[in-house]
Amino acid sequence: MLTVPWALLGLVSIPIVFGIYFFRTRSRRHDVSCLFLWADHSQAKQGGRRMQRLQLPFLIILELLVLLLLTIAASQPMFRMESMGKPTIIILDASYSMNAETGGETTQKRAVRDLHRMFTAQLGSQPIGYPIQFIIAGAKPQLLFGRAKNAAEARNILESWSCDFPTADLETAISLAANISIPETKILVVTDHLPNGEIAEGRVLWKSYGNRLDNMAIINVNRVFQDNKDRLLLEIANLGEKAQLLRMSIIETQNQRLLFQPENRTLEAGQTHLIRTVIPQDIGAIEVRLDKDVLAIDNRLTILPPNRRPVRVQLGLLPDDFSEKIKKAIEVSGIAVLVQERPEIVFGLQGSELQSLEKTTWFVSIISETDTAKIKPFIGPFVVDHSSPLTAGLSLQGIVWSADDTQEMRGVPIISAGTVPLFTEQRQRNGSRILTLQINDQHSTLTTEPAFPILIWNILKYRTSQVVGITENNLKLGTEAEFFPAQGDETIEIKPPQGETKTVVSVSGNPVKIPAELTGVFRVKSFSGTYEFAVGTLSAEESNLLNLKTATIGNWFDEETLRTEFQPFAWLLLLTTLIVITVHHWFISAQKNRTF
Repeated sequence: MLTVPWALLGLVSIPIVFGIYFFRTRSRRHDVSCLFLWADHSQAKQGGRRMQRLQLPFLIILELLVLLLLTIAASQPMFRMESMGKPTIIILDASYSMNAETGGETTQKRAVRDLHRMFTAQLGSQPIGYPIQFIIAGAKPQLLFGRAKNAAEARNILESWSCDFPTADLETAISLAANISIPETKILVVTDHLPNGEIAEGRVLWKSYGNRLDNMAIINVNRVFQDNKDRLLLEIANLGEKAQLLRMSIIETQNQRLLFQPENRTLEAGQTHLIRTVIPQDIGAIEVRLDKDVLAIDNRLTILPPNRRPVRVQLGLLPDDFSEKIKKAIEVSGIAVLVQERPEIVFGLQGSELQSLEKTTWFVSIISETDTAKIKPFIGPFVVDHSSPLTAGLSLQGIVWSADDTQEMRGVPIISAGTVPLFTEQRQRNGSRILTLQINDQHSTLTTEPAFPILIWNILKYRTSQVVGITENNLKLGTEAEFFPAQGDETIEIKPPQGETKTVVSVSGNPVKIPAELTGVFRVKSFSGTYEFAVGTLSAEESNLLNLKTATIGNWFDEETLRTEFQPFAWLLLLTTLIVITVHHWFISAQKNRTF
């Protein structure tokens, strides 16, 4: 490497010297009577203003070589032997935006080509030291097995780098690299965007290979069975800085039959287009396709059918007015049916029918205190556990909720008024639930507000998600699928869209979390049957390529690095220059001796 690169301006002297030899004088004939009066009777050939045929004597080679050696020596070159380099940790961005393609080459391929060059470079601007370790930066950083001691081993480990994650936590990956290494270890970050803040100068080198690009992507999907119809909702966004033409189609996966193709329309920069349609109930998996663009992974989306079987609900002993309101909320939900036998969930007063229920039946226990002396109205603010699926989309602003503030309730509070629990969840060992709701309907406004049917719908949806099989058939990349095994299921096999089948042993009726780490269709096979769930990118943030850039930030060459890892060799160049000058001087002296 060159520590004073501006000194290379001295190379300008080379064409100047070359020009002196190029423009030489042309001799003229003069007749004279004698030569003894001339101080020098030899022809001057060392310079002039007239251009003639190029003549290159041996001296010019020596002179140009001297200028070249002096210029390189002035730039203070330094050389690092491979054995002297400090260890390196390379952090690889594994988010799917690295698959963005320009000029027939993805960002990842450009980065790999540059890394191959750095593995073997010793005089380059940023040579890599050995051994090398690799960290894959996805949603959670992962240290790759093995240490590369040479370029060939580094290339072999690099082949396992794939970009499938919805995000890359590079900051956590840098912290991991710093914690598992010695202070002298160099850290190289390979990504497609700039850092969010400052990086450690002298230790961290940030190399970005991204390009600012326009992109169209599928960012949201919802396929539900409601009111005896299979309803589909899609969101497609123009994530570019200029208007783009949207061309899309929905294909039946099994028969490759076109189901739906809206008219082409232009989306302005940043515009999101919402599509609502109904899918025939006899259609299974479908695929949404957008026209090809710079990022292919978010242009295809497989959508599996939802669970079309409504949840079986039974109404037990309840006050007449309250029972009628719950019945209406169940009927308008579109995902439940009222039954008199084999219910999956029962609504009733506390303790009324709990003992006679099947072990797998859920019970919504209603506490309705009628003693006005014990009833207290609560107007909020209410404490709501928003991480629970029972509170999805629920707003209690402006609601009056009357209940007994001395009532003891078992389970985990889902909704509370201060320290007074109003709605709780109690999980049983067999997987069933007891949901306890205490409310006096006569002194509350909850049942007259939209929040009440939302709460009932959440309860019913929560019940359907806990049946045997996959709780949610269509997931976002980076989330988790939850599989509920049937009785007798001891092992399950998980077949991802790509890769080998994984076997999970000793399930024993417990729910299994399956990471949705790849796009496509996963298959889960157990003794009770085979189940599927589909995964799509569905990330507007990662599909937005407008913040990508090619840049190199940071520098490994601080004073400590230069002092401990590099050796200057300007002295060798100066010694060679002295030898060349000596040869030049000897050659001139030899010519003069021959002349006289």
